[in-house]
Amino acid sequence: METDRNVSNAAKPAFNQALFAPVMNHKALDFFNTFAATLAPHPELDRFLSFARSYVGSGKALRALGVSIGNFIAGGEDVGHSETAMNLGAALELYQSSALVHDDFIDNAPTRRGIPSVHVQAAREIDEDAAGPVAILVGDLLLSLNHLATEHSLKDLDAKTAHRISSYMAQITAEVAWGQYLDVLTEKHPLSDPEALRRYVYDVIALKSGHYSVMRPMVLGALLQDPNPHFIETLEKVGRAWGVAFQMRDDEIGVFGNESVTGKPTGSDIREGKRTILITMALSRTTGADRQFLEDALGNKSLSDENLTQVVEIIESSGARLEHEKAIANLAEEGRIHMRELKLDEKREAALAQFGKVLLNRDF
Repeated sequence: METDRNVSNAAKPAFNQALFAPVMNHKALDFFNTFAATLAPHPELDRFLSFARSYVGSGKALRALGVSIGNFIAGGEDVGHSETAMNLGAALELYQSSALVHDDFIDNAPTRRGIPSVHVQAAREIDEDAAGPVAILVGDLLLSLNHLATEHSLKDLDAKTAHRISSYMAQITAEVAWGQYLDVLTEKHPLSDPEALRRYVYDVIALKSGHYSVMRPMVLGALLQDPNPHFIETLEKVGRAWGVAFQMRDDEIGVFGNESVTGKPTGSDIREGKRTILITMALSRTTGADRQFLEDALGNKSLSDENLTQVVEIIESSGARLEHEKAIANLAEEGRIHMRELKLDEKREAALAQFGKVLLNRDF
């Protein structure tokens, strides 16, 4: 009977993302509202805060989940049961809101999660000239809230642990800025050598997205338990492989996803000229008219829906999507190999494996 119970416990999911995300979103929004209540009244304050609030309290909260996963597998409380890990996750989600506001402005993305982007809201409510400055300032406000929320989450920790965590959080936000800069330059790279472009893109997404979306959150949570350096190094290998695969899945969804599910205009990455591994694979696999059509379409902001559909069909028929899926699967397996090197107990390994599936088996 003892064996049966152990099998049953091992099979039970370590977390329910559908329940975790709303709790985390509520926590981030509650922190935002508590902060907003401390600001001195001003006729323009409500509008400024409404711009920022529109990006808080929604989303999948995967980075916050990564923090709780990292804390758990390093020896902490069950996922969702550590108040410190949950508060730290909320701080990271506030930074995610900041990064998205800036990212959408840089990419000139019209919507985010089904609502107008901050710069679009500002252009409509104030004027076009204010759109960019407002997006920058709103993003900066949310970054400041990340600092405050991080400090709040560490209030009950000893000074050494608190310093370790706050320093690592600062490293995360700085690294994303550097990665974003490289991402901006990526769009200037020529399409004539897809293989060279692919290597460059891989390095950029590993830094900007792979680290930030998966590896850094897990390590941030694990640092709450002060594990040995080998544990951290191995966890970084898990997170790096899954993080790149996560971004590759995101890029694939950007081309083939359903806008009503993703909340992001389908094909917007094509119109923005975003260089992705998927695009480099398609360029390598096409010649003649198809290759020229792809090159002409990439970055064409006025690309018609009909031509966008043709781009999607070319990518699919070239075999690039299948190659892309195989690459994601290989990275997923690479992460699982490193996961086993962590030598976790059954319950913690199952939680980490479940997190990997959540990251990669998704359509939004």
